[in-house]
Amino acid sequence: MLRQQGLLAIAAVLALFIILHLGFPPDAHGPRTTGTTMLGGIAFLLMTASVVLSTRLDLFEELFGGLDRMYQVHRVAGTFAAVFALVHFFGVPKDLPEGMDPVANALVPSAPLGMLGLIFLVIGLFVALNRKIRYSRWRPTHKVMALVYVLVIGHFMTAPAIFFERFSASGVLLIIAAAIGMVALVYSLFGMNRRTAVPFTIEAVNALERATEVVLKPVGDMIDFKPGQFAFVEVQGKGWSEPHPFTISSAPGEDRLRFTMKVLGDWTRKVREELQPGGEVMVRGPYGRFDAARAAGRKQIWLAGGIGLTPFLSKLRAMQPGDDRHIHLVYAAREEQDAIFLDELKARAAELGNVTLIPLFSEEGNFARVDKMKENLPDPLGTYEYFMCGPKPMIDGLMKDLKKEGVSRKSIHTEAFEFR
Repeated sequence: MLRQQGLLAIAAVLALFIILHLGFPPDAHGPRTTGTTMLGGIAFLLMTASVVLSTRLDLFEELFGGLDRMYQVHRVAGTFAAVFALVHFFGVPKDLPEGMDPVANALVPSAPLGMLGLIFLVIGLFVALNRKIRYSRWRPTHKVMALVYVLVIGHFMTAPAIFFERFSASGVLLIIAAAIGMVALVYSLFGMNRRTAVPFTIEAVNALERATEVVLKPVGDMIDFKPGQFAFVEVQGKGWSEPHPFTISSAPGEDRLRFTMKVLGDWTRKVREELQPGGEVMVRGPYGRFDAARAAGRKQIWLAGGIGLTPFLSKLRAMQPGDDRHIHLVYAAREEQDAIFLDELKARAAELGNVTLIPLFSEEGNFARVDKMKENLPDPLGTYEYFMCGPKPMIDGLMKDLKKEGVSRKSIHTEAFEFR
């Protein structure tokens, strides 16, 4: 669930900038200049927020509720930055006020830098929001946003004082934001991957029904993670250029790291067909706040759709007998042979005693539906905490129906596994 602290922090910075900009405008500013330069400043601050969130720091995960939520905010902030930048570009006055020295207030090189930044921003935004572009092509292309950020800084730092007064209160705030943003940008591009990469070797590649389990052996220390977290997996070698995020399906404390990947596209198909034991893998993480152990409620519904089982698999493998929670695990799959690890789930549920396993197979006419939960659960729907991971249409439909039944949004926890 997206936490409000991070959004409030961004809103507070924007509000501070607006107050300073409107309260202490340069003497030569007219209302139109003040308004349009304010929009440009807001666009830059939103871009800075997107850059800072791309560092994946733990502090921001806590503020926003996980890396998946950070990337949602990253995407929305970037989109609104483009909108404000476009309004700024078309709305800012093109003529200087009377009495202004045209030489002293020339827009060179500010104007071409701003134009280039806007062009690349629109192109980059189109690429970022176009889901038809393959991830392997999308990822390097998306890095053009780093160039956009540098161009925008150059644009306002070289602007004449009539448009940007560097030592005004709002100008100082933008310069501070630019310094923070550049540090975050350099770290994201050149430092983050080196700092977070942990080496592993491939011990086994196990083909399952429509999924593949990859078992990794640590070269040095095992990464420390909590059940339900995920990591970025980057296979080393030619043809394995980009990292991909997957939920960790092993339990903390195991001496091997396991990922279970549904065969969805070229990369996961290549994992199944070509990955061999002995190969090298870099793992970066863990990330995520999909943690059922932190919930206040002791009565919980875990709802897994297809490969969305993986975070719950890790949780079940980590649980010990005597856990005081009462858990209903609803596992929805197309048919029984698609239900990976079903025998293990049955065995763990019987061993633990506090887990009720409910397999649902759509080909038999059984679907994960709120009305069926209402009929079969021993207590009212509003008394449970809900943890859901699976196909987005299924999760969205369940959330909508649960809200209609009066279940609080705070009681519904989902994994928004989208990073573009």
